[in-house]
Amino acid sequence: MNLGPELQQDLQQVQKLSVQQLQYLRLLQMNTTELNTYLNDLQLENPLLEVAPPVMAAPEQPTALQLAEWAAFSGSHVSEEVVAPDDDLPSFEEMHADTHDRYSLEEYLKNQIDLSVDGEEYRMIDWLIGRIDRNGYLTVDAETLAAEFSCDLSLAQEAIGYLQTLDPPGIGAADLTECLQIQLVRMGVYGEDAMQLCRDCLEDLAHGRFQKAARAVGAPVARVNALYGIIRTLNPRPASAFGGESAAVIIPDVNVIEEKGRLVCAYNRRSCAAITVNRGYLALGEEDESAREYLARKMSQAMWVVRAVQSRQETIERIVGVILEEQEDFFTREDGTLRPLRRKDVAARLGIHESTVSRAISEKYLQCRRGVYPIRYFFPAAVGGEDGEGPSNRTAQEQVRALIEAEDARNPLSDSAIARMLGERGIHIARRTVAKYRGELEIPSSAVRRK
Repeated sequence: MNLGPELQQDLQQVQKLSVQQLQYLRLLQMNTTELNTYLNDLQLENPLLEVAPPVMAAPEQPTALQLAEWAAFSGSHVSEEVVAPDDDLPSFEEMHADTHDRYSLEEYLKNQIDLSVDGEEYRMIDWLIGRIDRNGYLTVDAETLAAEFSCDLSLAQEAIGYLQTLDPPGIGAADLTECLQIQLVRMGVYGEDAMQLCRDCLEDLAHGRFQKAARAVGAPVARVNALYGIIRTLNPRPASAFGGESAAVIIPDVNVIEEKGRLVCAYNRRSCAAITVNRGYLALGEEDESAREYLARKMSQAMWVVRAVQSRQETIERIVGVILEEQEDFFTREDGTLRPLRRKDVAARLGIHESTVSRAISEKYLQCRRGVYPIRYFFPAAVGGEDGEGPSNRTAQEQVRALIEAEDARNPLSDSAIARMLGERGIHIARRTVAKYRGELEIPSSAVRRK
């Protein structure tokens, strides 16, 4: 027996990713903001790479013609100020785009108070301005103001009403509902149904449940859609331009549109920095060997980045293309539901690795007529396992919500009863799964729901 050291050769096939492949996977996983930052940083070290900043479009405002058509349809009042605006006057946003650089919110509001306001009323408004939070909401009510200044409640209400006439629109509101309602009135949009949408139906609108919202306010779905188009342009944080923590803005990476009866994925190029290769520097290396070698390396890097960004875009578009085919019902019907969809099935169809699909949809968003969704939203798991059969978990959640909404409030359904009723509909889940879905939907237990 040989107990000494010996050499052995073992032939193995190991796949290793190159440096460029690893860089591409990192680039693929970046969201739009991270990609733009990466390209800007790369531009500083590579003179051949030119990066143009993204053309970020402001939220699309309803046109005067659209408001006029909406008013004619609904019978609601739209003021002449909105229907026939003076095109020569700059908008509020244009006039005050740099207010946070020139004024504090307090100074900006005080500068708007009319000279005719003096004495006790001015002191009340000044006191109120000091009690506006960083979002633009008033932290005290009329009763507190009246007690502070020992005045009638009506005078306190008038002072708050005056504060709410100042810019930015929505300032001094008590809550989000009042903030949006004030802005609608400032736009010339009136109507109890519009006010009720802001008060009771924001969650339904955000999730695309327009039919439910229409039933709640007693209005046609078309009118609710029109009102939602206006409401979504409003600013829920009117003081955000004056510093403080900025509101998170979701930039959709792709838009789903319908062309000639067919769903089409349109990549949102306006949100991404445009990159090009500047070949003008190459002439500098014609006579200098070291410069020529340096520029050759930078040219190789710049060309790779351009191709990698283009490949990233194409990969995202291809994945969304499969989503449109598999989830067509969701995009074409108001009440359309999602089918179970697995990343590995999409990867198999496209001939790519499952991890590539996961990286491509990470922190990416899709915009369609029903709203803005994370792309991963369209990969719901199948209820009862990973075999891809049966309804999706999100369909099961909506069924749980529907059963609870239709229950008798005096005798609410238990989780076991809901599981049994879903089983009769072909959705077989356990009681604890119902409890899990109910928790995700923020629906309390039957004991709390009982009235």
